[in-house]
Amino acid sequence: MKPFNHDIGGYAFLGLLVATVWAIPLAVSLHRDAHGSPTELPRCDEARSLDQVRAALDAQSGQTVLGLYGATELRRGAIGDYRRCIATVVTTAGEAHIGFTIGWHDRRNAIPFWTGDGRPPSLPDRANH
Repeated sequence: MKPFNHDIGGYAFLGLLVATVWAIPLAVSLHRDAHGSPTELPRCDEARSLDQVRAALDAQSGQTVLGLYGATELRRGAIGDYRRCIATVVTTAGEAHIGFTIGWHDRRNAIPFWTGDGRPPSLPDRANH
């Protein structure tokens, strides 16, 4: 039987092999826990949801969007297929509440869509009241 010191390469290889077999499933589970379920819709108040809604509002003709805040979820689909949200939009003409929905464009590939009620009609200028 060889002494332990002469066979250190074999033990090191075996140790790395065992560590790899345990590390890969652990890394996959930790990654999933850190980023949520891949089939979970974005929340109403997440930055990417607000960015999508703001970009859509900016693309419409009319007032300039100065801010978007206070996004909250009103309803959620029974199987998590949509979220109905409201938020407050601040434009050059004032503030108004808007509604938008987050749903699945492609659930299998975790690609959501955002759709909204659009910019409210011309708001009264509250500075003059």
